[in-house]
Amino acid sequence: MRTLVAWSERIGRVVSPSGGTGAKQLYFAAFVLGTTLIISISHVELVLTPPYLMALGVLATATALSVAVDWEAHRPMWLAVVPVLDMIAVALLRDLMRDSAVAVSLLVFIPALWLAARLRLRGVIIAVVAVSALIVTPILLRASHIDSLTITHALLLPFTVLQIGLLTVGALALLDGQNRRLAEALTEKQALLEGAASSQRLLQNIIDSVDVGIVVVDEEGDDLLMNRAQRRIHTLATPAHIDDPEESQLLLRHPGTTTPIPAAQRPVRRAVLQESFDNYVVEVGPPGEGISFSSSARQILDGHGRRTGAVVAFSDVTSYLETVRSQERFVAAVSHELRTPLTSVIGYLELAREDETLDEQTSGFLDVAHRNADQLLLIVQDLLADQVSRAGTEELTLRPRRLSEIARRAVESAAPQAREAGIVLEADLEDTPELPLDEKRVQQALGNLLSNALKYTPQGGRVHVRTSVRGNQLELSVVDTGIGMSVQEQAKLFTEYYRTRAARDSAIAGHGIGLSVTRRIVVAHGGQISVRSRPGRGSTFTLRFALDGAETVETAARRPSQAG
Repeated sequence: MRTLVAWSERIGRVVSPSGGTGAKQLYFAAFVLGTTLIISISHVELVLTPPYLMALGVLATATALSVAVDWEAHRPMWLAVVPVLDMIAVALLRDLMRDSAVAVSLLVFIPALWLAARLRLRGVIIAVVAVSALIVTPILLRASHIDSLTITHALLLPFTVLQIGLLTVGALALLDGQNRRLAEALTEKQALLEGAASSQRLLQNIIDSVDVGIVVVDEEGDDLLMNRAQRRIHTLATPAHIDDPEESQLLLRHPGTTTPIPAAQRPVRRAVLQESFDNYVVEVGPPGEGISFSSSARQILDGHGRRTGAVVAFSDVTSYLETVRSQERFVAAVSHELRTPLTSVIGYLELAREDETLDEQTSGFLDVAHRNADQLLLIVQDLLADQVSRAGTEELTLRPRRLSEIARRAVESAAPQAREAGIVLEADLEDTPELPLDEKRVQQALGNLLSNALKYTPQGGRVHVRTSVRGNQLELSVVDTGIGMSVQEQAKLFTEYYRTRAARDSAIAGHGIGLSVTRRIVVAHGGQISVRSRPGRGSTFTLRFALDGAETVETAARRPSQAG
């Protein structure tokens, strides 16, 4: 292999239009000596003649000079010395072998091309002048009769050298232009690559500086970018015995449960399936050591609106959830510590007011105290209700119920509204297992979803409700063919009092609180709600509830409320 590379380098120096004086001369000398060896086989007397030996001497001198002198260190015109010496050697051989003049004359093209390649137009001129002086002039001087045919025959060789030299110069000029443009393009490309690399480093440094885990995937789900925080999350989610786990093997569970999240419902997979969502809470890590993260996803579109991937963000909400639980405990404590004594106080005041022996002034004092106690109880109840709302929970009365039955009653209730609006309301309700559910609250949540679907679906559209069991999850979906919404609108959809622009511009009544209430109800049941929508293509709202074997329906049903 090394020998092949060495030979390639030598050949490269021979054919190179610049440099390689020694290599070119050694090639030419070897060619002439090879020709001499062939001639000497049958005409050794020719090789031993003084002109032939003189030609070989000139060739040897040129070869010695090509090797001994550093031609690249001299002025460019000095580069013509060696090829001109070669032309002198060729002229001597041609003059000696006049019977083979045409064949020998062809040798002159090698140094002529050499000159044209090294010195361009100046080299062509030198080659033509040398050929004319060394070959054409002797021909004319020896001619016994000079006519137009003799002149034409004599000038044919320099003219051919001129044409080949000009073609060579033109081809090399074209090649130089292409090389120059290529070099400029490579320089520009290198600058762009360096700029892109610099931007990538800057972006990586920026996203590495934030505590939110960020992962960017392409349309196939392969990772394109992951920041430092996300790498820590991925390490936390990796089982101890697996070095490179698949999505389904990562330790992701529904919050507060031991139920793994099915692969298709995991945040990154949902993003790959073209979902955009917010506040999808998952628990990451081994059971008992997990950390809760709120995940959000957005689709990435190119300049033509085609999807090229997705970005998913993970925010640590463990401390927030602990705060929520602390607030829930605080609410329960306040409920028992304030409401119960106030109720007792009011009761005793009412008993005291019933005493007919009280004078009018004392009775008036008791009336004032009773009114203020009632007002204080009302303030406490309002405070508790506000705390419960801010905590994102709803006070629930849980009983064993089937989600499919609740959905069936919700569809029956919405049927008259659908008929009046000219909308086809369909139901595909697979029987679901019993879960601890607050029937009225879930009915309220489904009613909000159906009401919105019917309000924002034009006449002649369709609304489809379906329930199903997928692995360890119950799913309920409400699919409509309505006006849909953008990715940006979906991000704010569950915020209180938020309405999309299309909803605001329409004559449809609404206050923007139905979906926020629905989300609180679903979250209070330990469930998740997500939306998938496109403008003008309708929306799909999906509720998911975990079937966690760690808590039976009967156990949950004995729990009077989620708020304590």
